Amino acid sequence: MKFIKLEILNLASLDREEGETIHFTSGALGESNIFSIVGPTGSGKSTILDAICLALYNRAPRYPRKKGDRNQNIEIYGTPEEGERNRLAPTDSRNILTRGRKEGYSKLTFRANNGLVYRAEWYVRFQRVKYENVRTVLYLLGSKEGRPTEEEADWSTLPVLIGLDYDQFLRTVLIAQGSFANFLTAKENERYELLEKLIGCEEQYALIAAGIKQQRDLAQQAYQAVTADFAAFEKDLIGSEEELLLLADRIKQLEEEDRKAKAELSTVTEALAWYVADDQQRRNIARYEEAFLGARQRLDAIKGDVERLRLHDATLPAVDLYKAMRTAERNRARMGTELERITKQRTEKERLLEAENRRLTELTQKAASAGKEVEQMKPHIDRARIIKGELAAASLSVKEKQEAQAVAEKAIQKADQQVADNAAAIVKAERKQKKAEESLTVLRKEIEARSGQLAAAVETATAAYEKERGKADGMDALALQEAKSTAEHRQHNLKEAIRIRRAMTTNQQALDKGAETIATLSDRNKAIEASIAQLTIEKLSEELETFRKTHTLMTSDHWEAHRAGLEEGAACPLCGSTHHPYHDQQVFASVVNEFTQLIEDKQRTLETQRTEKEKLNREKGLNEGRLKTLNDNARLLTDEQGRLEKEWGELPTQGTTGWSEDVEELLSMQEAVAEAVVKASKALADYNTLVKEIDRLRQSKDLATEAQGKYQQQADQQVKKAENLCAEAQASLLTERGKTDNLVKQQEEKRQALQQATAAWEKAVAEVREKEAAIKAEIGEMDPNALEQRLTKAKAEADEAVVKQGEVIGKIREAITGLAGRLETMAKEMDNEQKQHDHSRQQLADWIAAYNEDSSHPTLLSLDDIARLYAATNPWEEIRERLQRLTEDLTKTETTLQNERRTNIEHQQKRPDRDKEALLARKAELEGLSSTELTDAKARMQRHETAKQRMGALFEKRQEAEQRKVEWEQIADAIGSEGRTLRKIAQCYTLRFLIEHANVEIRKFNSRYELMQVRNSLGIRVIDHDRADDVRDTTSLSGGETFIVSLGLALGLSALSSRNLSFENLFIDEGFGTLDPDTLSTVIDALAMLQSSQGKKVGVISHTDTMSERITTQIRIVKNGNTGSSHIEIYPQ
Repeated sequence: MKFIKLEILNLASLDREEGETIHFTSGALGESNIFSIVGPTGSGKSTILDAICLALYNRAPRYPRKKGDRNQNIEIYGTPEEGERNRLAPTDSRNILTRGRKEGYSKLTFRANNGLVYRAEWYVRFQRVKYENVRTVLYLLGSKEGRPTEEEADWSTLPVLIGLDYDQFLRTVLIAQGSFANFLTAKENERYELLEKLIGCEEQYALIAAGIKQQRDLAQQAYQAVTADFAAFEKDLIGSEEELLLLADRIKQLEEEDRKAKAELSTVTEALAWYVADDQQRRNIARYEEAFLGARQRLDAIKGDVERLRLHDATLPAVDLYKAMRTAERNRARMGTELERITKQRTEKERLLEAENRRLTELTQKAASAGKEVEQMKPHIDRARIIKGELAAASLSVKEKQEAQAVAEKAIQKADQQVADNAAAIVKAERKQKKAEESLTVLRKEIEARSGQLAAAVETATAAYEKERGKADGMDALALQEAKSTAEHRQHNLKEAIRIRRAMTTNQQALDKGAETIATLSDRNKAIEASIAQLTIEKLSEELETFRKTHTLMTSDHWEAHRAGLEEGAACPLCGSTHHPYHDQQVFASVVNEFTQLIEDKQRTLETQRTEKEKLNREKGLNEGRLKTLNDNARLLTDEQGRLEKEWGELPTQGTTGWSEDVEELLSMQEAVAEAVVKASKALADYNTLVKEIDRLRQSKDLATEAQGKYQQQADQQVKKAENLCAEAQASLLTERGKTDNLVKQQEEKRQALQQATAAWEKAVAEVREKEAAIKAEIGEMDPNALEQRLTKAKAEADEAVVKQGEVIGKIREAITGLAGRLETMAKEMDNEQKQHDHSRQQLADWIAAYNEDSSHPTLLSLDDIARLYAATNPWEEIRERLQRLTEDLTKTETTLQNERRTNIEHQQKRPDRDKEALLARKAELEGLSSTELTDAKARMQRHETAKQRMGALFEKRQEAEQRKVEWEQIADAIGSEGRTLRKIAQCYTLRFLIEHANVEIRKFNSRYELMQVRNSLGIRVIDHDRADDVRDTTSLSGGETFIVSLGLALGLSALSSRNLSFENLFIDEGFGTLDPDTLSTVIDALAMLQSSQGKKVGVISHTDTMSERITTQIRIVKNGNTGSSHIEIYPQ
């Protein structure tokens, strides 16, 4: 990033009307590697840096408000004064606008790291009694066809273009090395906060700690949730395989019963639907019969209207002829009325024409009179217009002379006030000089006494600190910390070893017990299979089927008749035997009874074996379910055992040997390990107590040394300030005395100028009054232009009235001619209407005669009958439409009734076997059957299956959640509360990197000094190579040495914060006044070398004359007298 140009308008004391412009890449600043910003205190040096920050970030060092913070208003108790109502908060950057100015801005043109040129702008405006909101804008600058172009860009993207946010920009480009001087002299426990502020990571460690705590809480919550889920599903498992099989059988039985009930209910519902449909059809037939009768009655009701409609249709030609005759009569009567009206209008128009001709004569005479008056007044108007022009010039001269007189009066008032102010200033300066000299004498005496007291306090504090620090020699904090960590890790590993061995023992016992159960169940299933194999169910079934068929044949009617026909000695037609023992019914009955008993015995035996087989199969199924569960558990336990063995193998060993596999032996080691942890913790705590005491004594020593240094610095500043006040008072007195003669001379000159201006004004007033009298003599009080306009307008209006009157007369004559033509036309039309009337009357008489001669017509018609038909108001079309609609309704209702009767006949053929009441009773009985038991049984089975599946999935998930919980708990314990331990460790590493960068920069100024970090702390020592590499405390550094070291730290942070970005500008403030001439020269040369080594142009805010002499390229802030305003000059020009 490279600054090209900075433009400023009305910011703080920089209030030049045309604004200020600083070109960093051209002129003297462009040719130099280093420049200084010089000027008196309060002139506006810091305003330049504020303007850069405002343009880029809408924030400035002078208004230290974090991004997003609200402005901090002063809290006022009670009603605020008028002046406080619209005052901005102290942290509001709009305060930088120059008081009394309406607007101000800062515009920074720069080349970004992407190679493009931008202009960032910051605007503020003050309207009436309050400030407007700040306006920021960004432009991308370029060129097109040789002409410069500007394209508006997104201002909020500036941090991305620059590569730094506001705080990083201050650390990289605008460096106030005084912050590092404070860091060097701060107490060690305060350096954490100072380093965080300098590096800009105040909130990072708390955020990291909060994130780790959140992860720990989430891991604990996740473990608790998984454990709760596992316990919840465990409740839904069915206890035994036997209970599970019984539940499955009951579900099958209930499902079959439910299926049969639903099938019968469907059949009953269909039968009941026939009765519902039958009732609906009967109601439809009754409704359609009623609709058919209604349609017939409505058609009969309009028979009279129908007959009249037929007569109307037959006499339509006669009615049309009668209508034409009546129309002709009405037209002739209307035309007669119109003829009378037009004749009356013609008479009225002729009388109006005579009156308008008389008015035309009057208007012509009036127009001639107006023209004559214009010709008479024309010479007077011309002369008055000339005098009016001369009067305007004279009036302007009066105004100018009056303004000159007012300016002269103000000038003499200002001169009188300046003479009086000068006399008062001389008196005030004499008093101020005397008071300053007296104060300087008193101050020197007070400083001498206080300095002795502070030196004694430093000596006492240093002795106490050195005594206590000697006790810590030889003690290693890192070793103590490592011993404590080793003991704690050993204790943790021992707990892990006990946990793993216990779990492995428990798992192995469960595996052994499960293996025994699996063997027992497997042997039992083999015995069951052997028992089932010994059963003869199939053989018994076949024998029983054969016996039943034989019994059926023996007892059938056919065979009974066959036995009855057998005769002893005669051959049986079936078997051929001549002996028939079963011909005797008693013998046969005895045999049948025995055979029946045999069948029943076989049936009982078969049922007993089936029951036994079902029982054995059920037991085998239960055993197989238990075997599956046991095998699944065995696999899970085996996997768990493998994981535990892996953990055991990965567990860190104790010393050179591994951990014992005997849990009791491990438990016996706990006490000794715990004692080792307590001992290591106590050793570290004792060391920390000693360190805190050393820190306290060092703080006391640092405070005493700091108080001595600060007081000496304040004393030097106070003496210098008192001396400056004496010099300023004397210079002020001489300045005011030198102004007196010049002010008196100016006062006399301005008094003479006032007299001359007054005389010139009085002469001009007299000339104006003379001209006004001349105009009045010519035309009176009126303006010449207004008078001429009025006369000309009067003549034009008179001429226009004559023309308009002629047009009115022409229109009246045209109207009279038109009325005459209309009278002639209407007379002809009346004759035509009379002929039409006579013709229609004759045709109507002929039609009536022809109608009456026709014998098919029942009645005779006359002209009066035709007239009545013509006058009739019957709604013929409505009657015709009603007749058609009623006829269609009758046909439609008759068709619907016939269709519904046919449908009912077909429906009766499908009548159910049972009546409606029996069907309703059976439906109610079926619907009353409850399916609650089936639903509950299925739900119980579903919960069991879901629980079994989910518990298998949750087992590993619970183990993972437990491991994650333990890990995050260990991490949270390690970083400490709110990340304090992490914060200290990270800051130690950060300081190491910062010191590495700082030493690179310090070697450019002076090879004598090198910084080193006290191991595992934020302690800083200085290696003095000129004193045999003596390691010195930072509090022993002089003011110049402190500056060199702190400047090195500041430049080191700038390099560390730049993030490998290119920044060609660097501004440094504070501290150069503490350097001796040789060191100052070295520092300036080193800063100038930054252009060649890092490509940086360095700007130094100078507070000393020595700096101004050494750095010849300067941005000078020059005060404009005692007005409180300043302007910028670039030197050399």
